Amino acid sequence: MAGNRWRFELFSFDFAVGALAFALLASYTLGSSGTDLGFAENLMLASRTSQALAYMSGCLFAFGGMLLLSAIALLGLSFGFAVVTTTALVTLSALQFAGYRAMYLGVAIGAALLALIFQSVGVTGGAETLPAASLPVLVRKSSSSRGSKGKQAPPGMKNSSKGMLVSILSGLALGGSLVPFYTSMFGSFGLGAYAGLVLFCAGLLTATIFLDFLFMNLPIHGGTIGLAAYLKGSLLQHLLGLAGGVLCAGGVLLLSLPFGFPADAQPSHLAIAATGLGGSLLAIALGLSVWRELAKAQPSALRSLLIGVLFLAVGIGVYSLALDKAPPPPPAAAPAPQAG
Repeated sequence: MAGNRWRFELFSFDFAVGALAFALLASYTLGSSGTDLGFAENLMLASRTSQALAYMSGCLFAFGGMLLLSAIALLGLSFGFAVVTTTALVTLSALQFAGYRAMYLGVAIGAALLALIFQSVGVTGGAETLPAASLPVLVRKSSSSRGSKGKQAPPGMKNSSKGMLVSILSGLALGGSLVPFYTSMFGSFGLGAYAGLVLFCAGLLTATIFLDFLFMNLPIHGGTIGLAAYLKGSLLQHLLGLAGGVLCAGGVLLLSLPFGFPADAQPSHLAIAATGLGGSLLAIALGLSVWRELAKAQPSALRSLLIGVLFLAVGIGVYSLALDKAPPPPPAAAPAPQAG
């Protein structure tokens, strides 16, 4: 919506500012009301380990989020979100692969790997997959049209291969940031939802500033840009970035709050996990329907993507079932022998 001439490095800064602004506003209002400990008390009582985990998770999330935006610029919304979410699902399942959930998580990993195979075939299968016409303007201008030995390279191929690599790295970072983040909020001496979100978004903004300078001078696509490019953005472009950060932080908060409820009042973990990961399916659908990213591609590209998305949906469902599966009850203690 911000336009394909508005670079992801510029969008990311507004995104991080919007996320931290929402986290602070929510923490000093909703997070400081009620009879339970407020935001400030949780922040002071939490362990240094929990605080460090939340902050570092935000830094890692910033890296993954910026690579996700770059992947969207290289592959489009549909393929970008598909590959990133599939890789994140593999990462999340592998990090929690133990005990009574291992069988479910093994099936989720298998389904996600099959999805990744079909998605990679659709992205890098040749000129008939991602035509250059479907790529953003800045990406098309930065790609080379010369192949080896004077042959013409397939349109979009160079960016497709780069986009796969960027997407996989993004999925690894995003998936790896979530488990320590939730541990920092609800583990021993945890921060709680509001304090955890503030430190998470503080890490997000800090890392974004550093990564912005890095990607501006060593761009993934396009030429180098300076800070002047940010000042040339329109009011709408800046507002869209701020709104994106607010939506992201609000979504993270809403998905986090139920874990702090009493056990008998918590909603199904299946619904929480399916909602968090299932949002990617909506992004894929928007890329195909609203922005019609594959309208000029051959049917093989759409077919590979849809098969991959089907396996991804299966993986999300099985992963959600794994989180909802209650641990087995402890064995009952043997009755004490009676005296005499």
